[in-house]
Amino acid sequence: MENILKLAAQKADSAEVVVMRDKETPVFFERGEINKISKKDTTGVALRLIKDGRLGFATSTTLDDSRLVERALATAQFGERIEIDFPNREISEVESYDAYLASLTEEELIDDAHSIMDRMAAFDPSILVDLYINQTEKEIEIGNSSGFRGKYNKTNLGIMLSTRSAQGFREVGSGYSSSRYFTFPEMWLAQLAERHHQAQKRQSVPTKKMPVIFSPGTFGTLVTRLLAGIDGTNLNAGTSPLEGKIGKKLFDDKLSILEDPHRTWGIFSCPFDDEGVPTNPKEIIKDGVLQSYLYDLKSAREAGCESTGNGFKRGFWSSGAGDKPTPTPTNIVIPGGAVPLADMIGKLDEGILIEGVMGAHTGNINAGEFSLNINPGFYIKDGKISGRATDAMASGNIYETLTNIEAMSSEQGLLAMFGPIGYGPYVLLPEVSVTGKGQ
Repeated sequence: MENILKLAAQKADSAEVVVMRDKETPVFFERGEINKISKKDTTGVALRLIKDGRLGFATSTTLDDSRLVERALATAQFGERIEIDFPNREISEVESYDAYLASLTEEELIDDAHSIMDRMAAFDPSILVDLYINQTEKEIEIGNSSGFRGKYNKTNLGIMLSTRSAQGFREVGSGYSSSRYFTFPEMWLAQLAERHHQAQKRQSVPTKKMPVIFSPGTFGTLVTRLLAGIDGTNLNAGTSPLEGKIGKKLFDDKLSILEDPHRTWGIFSCPFDDEGVPTNPKEIIKDGVLQSYLYDLKSAREAGCESTGNGFKRGFWSSGAGDKPTPTPTNIVIPGGAVPLADMIGKLDEGILIEGVMGAHTGNINAGEFSLNINPGFYIKDGKISGRATDAMASGNIYETLTNIEAMSSEQGLLAMFGPIGYGPYVLLPEVSVTGKGQ
């Protein structure tokens, strides 16, 4: 890294090197049998430099690439005009590396997987189970011409369990992810078995506005639309409905959203972002009131403010050293309420529990619109789940829907949008437009 920065300093005005080293061991089980085991060990190196006010960029798989600076300089001749200063600030320690998790072998991961499936079989041995368990270890190292040098390591364990019908179709699923080793909780397996049996009865639903309970995973699709609204790039482009709304009450009092990059064992916990800017916990929504936006170096400069430490090379579809940093949150945290999920369900005369969706990326996300195919979901009648909701869709706009939240559960799970984005409860919204084929 030092050689690259030294050479870049001789030929450019400023420079930054990002090195990402990833080790990954995913293990796949299908219908209770090992389907695939693979190991990945990759290194990505990215050089950003600024020469005569233009951005140059080049990537490699090794720090020994003698032409990396030359290639970045070549792109700078035609690069975008940019005015950013690479940072050099003090950073904090964050607990995100579990040495025990990093030490696990393939055999130990397979043993863990068998243990989960055995415990699931204790509830009902007839249920066909697919399981995905993934151990990752990551090292992020950043240096720049301003003198910043930073490095941190993090681990992650992800477990996803799903069931199949007797005909082989996927039914319901449950999963969790953490930077620290964990044992899949018995209560989640019990709930998964219960939902699997409830899904065997198909139930059509009527077209009307009705109460809808979003699971943590599906509520993440709504939160993602809100996050698009506080994205500095969208704000600068004038495509966010939240422009100029700091300090305004926009949502129900029950909604508070935090961004906590220092959460112990959080899935995205880190001391600095992918531009070397220190991360800090912040309130995004407090009691329904908008508190802050998210910026990377570029969008902050354009907005005339400081980066919030949210410049990450991570998006919906890719994540790596070669990606461009954009305003991206770390661990999103939504505090829960005091109502158990069972009580939420029990109080409804009619409604839907949504456990999964398709089409999460469709619609005008920046405007807050959603149109989600419910899969899987459960129709609730007279305080009980009566079967799996079929051919149903939930739609609306978060800037209207989230002004009225009836309850949040005491249980917490992973918020998700094509993968985890943080932590939150089940959320009961009393009036959501549902389209179905029932009467």
